[in-house]
Amino acid sequence: MCLAAAAAARTYLRGVLGDGVNDVDVRADWRRRGGLCPRHWRVWRSLEAPALSSAVLLRDLLETELRRQLGGGAAPAAGGPQGFLRALAGRPRPRTPSPDERTAVLCRACEIERAAERRYLHALQRVPASDLEGALARGRGFVCVAHVATLPEGAGRALLTARLEALLTDLDTFLRRSDHRFAHEPMGESGDAWLRAIRAVGGDV
Repeated sequence: MCLAAAAAARTYLRGVLGDGVNDVDVRADWRRRGGLCPRHWRVWRSLEAPALSSAVLLRDLLETELRRQLGGGAAPAAGGPQGFLRALAGRPRPRTPSPDERTAVLCRACEIERAAERRYLHALQRVPASDLEGALARGRGFVCVAHVATLPEGAGRALLTARLEALLTDLDTFLRRSDHRFAHEPMGESGDAWLRAIRAVGGDV
């Protein structure tokens, strides 16, 4: 579920990197919001975005943020890149926001991710317990602790909680077999228990 929600945000960011970077409304929305949160800037960077698309968007955003946060703005040399960027964007020079307009970042990718989470949680609640039990029996998947905690009491929540508690056993096995006294015992499926535990506690990290 965490991965699916993160994928929705990633799809949105790819769209912005494509045609969205030239959409006046999209860019105005990003300026209003202050860009992305640190986590989604890391996602953005990992997309290996085209350099020109990133430069166009970030030059626009940086100028706005300099004015918003510092009350100034870097003025390029005459005939420099700013004229090219404004022509590409088809918009006038941004005004300087007043101090009371300075706001925290309202990351659009986070909003898309949260909306996807709500959809997936709603869908999960509608899955019959027998189907959920069968899906869990066929693999080692699970839902993170935070999302299980949002589910109402019932068979589905009990099944997912049991799967998370089973991960504790895998961690115990990993710790035992990491001890030199038991190093001869094969690690087996418990070898990635620590990675699964990170996802169980931290979600999509």
